[in-house]
Amino acid sequence: MDNKNLKECSRVVATENDEGLRLDKFLIVLLPETGLRQRRRIVENGLVSVNGRSAKPGLKMFVGAEVVLYEKTDADSTENLLPHLTIIKETDDYAAVLKPAGMHSASIAGSMESSAQDCLEELFMEKNPILINRLDYSTSGILLVAFGHEQARLFKEYEEEGKVEKEYYARVLGNPDSEFVVKKELDTDSRTVTKVLDDGSDRLRWSYVDRMADLGNGVSLVKVRIAKGARHQIRAHLASAGFPIVGDDVYGQASAGEKMYLHNHLISFEGFRAECEPDWD
Repeated sequence: MDNKNLKECSRVVATENDEGLRLDKFLIVLLPETGLRQRRRIVENGLVSVNGRSAKPGLKMFVGAEVVLYEKTDADSTENLLPHLTIIKETDDYAAVLKPAGMHSASIAGSMESSAQDCLEELFMEKNPILINRLDYSTSGILLVAFGHEQARLFKEYEEEGKVEKEYYARVLGNPDSEFVVKKELDTDSRTVTKVLDDGSDRLRWSYVDRMADLGNGVSLVKVRIAKGARHQIRAHLASAGFPIVGDDVYGQASAGEKMYLHNHLISFEGFRAECEPDWD
């Protein structure tokens, strides 16, 4: 394993007591505060070597295996990310921050890359900012910040009661009906792909889709309303209905790195409302 952009953090050698243990479980000795899913992500991101070679999370440990944990040395710093974050609304209790596509919302153990969450202390001095929603790396739009644990708790309460409205714009392949609702249950156990099941889900997990415009060349602009989202909900629901998002390389047929056209343009709940338009060509 040879990568000039990696720096060694720590290493450990497996003993007889570790023989047969999966690598992602063995890593708890180096990462005691992480969960299994986080440790798998660390391995998948190429930040672990076994006897000098990259490995998979399911590799079975053996006596004498030397496991090394690395960190990236070329990751974006908060200094580089801050100029790309815009505060679009701020009150005493909450703020809305515009995140561009191509930036992580939250800190990810093992990625060693800075995120919008890492910038909050500098954006909101002395306000105890807490990130209370997430957007995919390739999705642009509103990140919601609460100033204090009580405000964060209250927002989650509003979500559970169906009192939060979130709207997204998406460019999709195909020409859907003027409006439709996707009510299917989602299986989010996998970190990479959310499965759409045949069963119906709770009403708070439905995706309400309105066609806004025919953009030509088989592409349409739609607005999607959700109340309490799950990971990849809109991407998976739209694809399952036959209208994958343009540029979605997971649920569509885009190539890796192609721009994905999904934007969270509105969040609204009691006492707070924020909107921002997508910066699309």
